[in-house]
Amino acid sequence: MTSKDAQTQSQPINLSTLPIPQLTSIKNQLTQELQHLTNSFTQLRAAQTKFRDCIKSIKDGIEKDGKTEGKLASTETVLVDIGTGFYVEK
Repeated sequence: MTSKDAQTQSQPINLSTLPIPQLTSIKNQLTQELQHLTNSFTQLRAAQTKFRDCIKSIKDGIEKDGKTEGKLASTETVLVDIGTGFYVEK
């Protein structure tokens, strides 16, 4: 951006001096930008909700699977779930 561009962008515009077609164009552009921001916000909120649900599921799984009390039937061998349906006997 040149210094001339920066000066042009920083100056206020008196809307009452603009012709109707230009005002209509500005309104349409702002409407599109608002719609885009609204859609983006909605998608962000949905992603945030999914993220929170995932965290809750992980925490619930850790509390359920990681802190379960029990007794070993045999201290000679132990069967360990290593995930995706695989078990290791030690």
